[in-house]
Amino acid sequence: MTEAQPIYPYPERAPAHLWVVGLMLVLWNGWGVAIAVASQTARMPAADAVASAYFEAQPLWFVLLADLGPFAGLAGAVALLLQSRWALPLFVTQLAILAAANLYELAIGTSLLLSIPESRGMTGTLAILLCAQIIYVYLLRQRGRLT
Repeated sequence: MTEAQPIYPYPERAPAHLWVVGLMLVLWNGWGVAIAVASQTARMPAADAVASAYFEAQPLWFVLLADLGPFAGLAGAVALLLQSRWALPLFVTQLAILAAANLYELAIGTSLLLSIPESRGMTGTLAILLCAQIIYVYLLRQRGRLT
């Protein structure tokens, strides 16, 4: 009498682009975490007096909220490399935090978007890149690559 051997399905190999994009996102979001930590600890090497005063004037609750964005992005990038379904909500959280922080600062009139034109370009580029990573992860999830 033979017993049936259990069948364990092997997951398909992740496509090469997932590893390339995932590693790029770890580096990108890791850089964002480094910038967030450096700006809040007054260790940004290129910060002038205006930028330093801007970061020092932020309330603690706002700093904590805004700094969650890069950490959510880094966690999302790691989740992507692990092919976890959590990558998508983490990247969406990152974009939502960016939007909420900028809208709050615009509403109270302290946003650098109002006074520094380069800040508008950088924030716009960042928002576009965040949307692109969300779309990429969404498409991977639709194809069943994330579990």
